[in-house]
Amino acid sequence: MRIAVCVKHAVDVSQLRMDSATGKPLISTAPMKFNDLDRNALEEAVRIKEKIGGSVIAITFGGEKAREILREALAMGADEAIQIVNDINVKPDTYITSQVLSEILKMKGPFDLILLGEMSIDSYSSQIGPRISEILNMPCITYVRSIEVKNGKIKAQRDLEDRYELVEAETPCIITVTREINVPRLPPLMAILKASRKPIEKINLSSLKIDAEPKVLLIDLKGLEVKRKNIVIKDKPVEEMVEELIQHLEKEGVLEG
Repeated sequence: MRIAVCVKHAVDVSQLRMDSATGKPLISTAPMKFNDLDRNALEEAVRIKEKIGGSVIAITFGGEKAREILREALAMGADEAIQIVNDINVKPDTYITSQVLSEILKMKGPFDLILLGEMSIDSYSSQIGPRISEILNMPCITYVRSIEVKNGKIKAQRDLEDRYELVEAETPCIITVTREINVPRLPPLMAILKASRKPIEKINLSSLKIDAEPKVLLIDLKGLEVKRKNIVIKDKPVEEMVEELIQHLEKEGVLEG
C-alpha cells in the first residue's frame, strides 16, 4: 500500500503572544511546529505500513524551515519526503494549498491512501482534505478516530460529537484524522540520526501549473478581548455579601433563581 501524508509547519499557538496596543496576534514572531493532528496522521500511516506493508511519503508546502517537520516525519517512519517551496512568496490560502498538494499527489501517485489531520492548529478550517478530495475525485472520510485496512477496503469510525459513524470505502481514499486515533511515537536517537541523512525532494511552486491567486481575503485578525466587570463586594456582613454575590450570579445566568 502506498500512503501519502500531507503535513503542515504550523504556528505554535500555545506560544502565541498578542500585541497589547493593537490586540493583534504576533504571528510573524511566533515559533512553528509540526501540526499536532498531522503528526497523528503520520503515525497512523506508519502503523498501517508496519501491519500490512507498503511505503509512506510525507509532503509539505512551506518555507525553508518546513524541512524540519519532514526530518521529524522521516524519523517517525516515513520512507520519503517532499517539500514544495513557496519560491514566489504567495500568501497561501486553503484554495492554493489544496491545489498545490493535489498537483504533487497526482505527480507522485497513484496512492492507495492519503492521510491528513482533520484541521491545522493555527487555522481550524478543516478544508484541505475535502478540497483535495474534490480535485482528485476521490472519496473522503473526515473526523476519523480509528482505521482498519483489509482486502483493499477501509473501515473507519467517524467522530460526530454526539455519536460515532462506521464508514466503509474502497481505496484509493482520503482520510482526515482526529487526535483520538493514536498517540504519536517519539522516534529513538538512531532514527533521528538516520533521518538527518535522508534526502528530501524539493519542488518549486513556480514549476507547478496551478492557479496561485488567493481566493480568500483576510481583512483583519484580532485576539479576543476579555473585559472584567470589576464588581467588588466587601465591607459588609458575610450574609449580605453572599446574598449580593448570588444576585449577581443569577443576573449573569450562572445560577438559576
